[in-house]
Amino acid sequence: MDIYHCNNEAHFVATAVKQIIEAMNGFQAGGENITVGLSGGKTPRPVYGELGKSPEVDWQRVTFFLVDERYVSAQSEASNRKMIEATLLRGPAQAAKRILPDTSLPLEKCIEDYTASLKNMTPDIVILGLGGDGHIASLFPPLTLDAEGATVIHTVTDKFEVRDRISVTLPLLKHAKRRFFLISGKTKYELLEKMRKIPADIINYPAQELFDERTTWIVM
Repeated sequence: MDIYHCNNEAHFVATAVKQIIEAMNGFQAGGENITVGLSGGKTPRPVYGELGKSPEVDWQRVTFFLVDERYVSAQSEASNRKMIEATLLRGPAQAAKRILPDTSLPLEKCIEDYTASLKNMTPDIVILGLGGDGHIASLFPPLTLDAEGATVIHTVTDKFEVRDRISVTLPLLKHAKRRFFLISGKTKYELLEKMRKIPADIINYPAQELFDERTTWIVM
């Protein structure tokens, strides 16, 4: 597991973009189409803005999907979809395909359709964050492990304004060929260091399930 330490935002963005593009190019080297999972939040915004401008990726052979979404209108300021469309999908990356949950549907139907869209997917890359409470995607501790076999689930949280969430499950994230965690701030770095030292406890620290050679942390 690699960890890159960055001392300012410019260094953070440049490092993240370089690492992600190198991974994308590696997977596309044989002419393959690739799938890339995206997280929302504030931390990846500048990374997405720069990544989407890159001419170094064959964007027509990329499919993006969301690892999680807030159950809000696609026009809501809280929507991960809206954020990604305003940052990543503004430049050459507009040519990429995308698989997104339709939050205009009733919640159960939204999850059913998104599950079908992601059926049998093994992501090439997922881009993740880490919450101060230890959550990744919209998998909030303490994690319930009663959704065996599911790809997409409904989760709830009382810690944030939008209670209802749509999230891919931990097994799908674990199956990803490469994972990039983008985190900023002392609190999250201290949490990362804590998780590295304590015994595995994925109920409370689901990111520990992804502690292997396929995971890279970029820390500011």
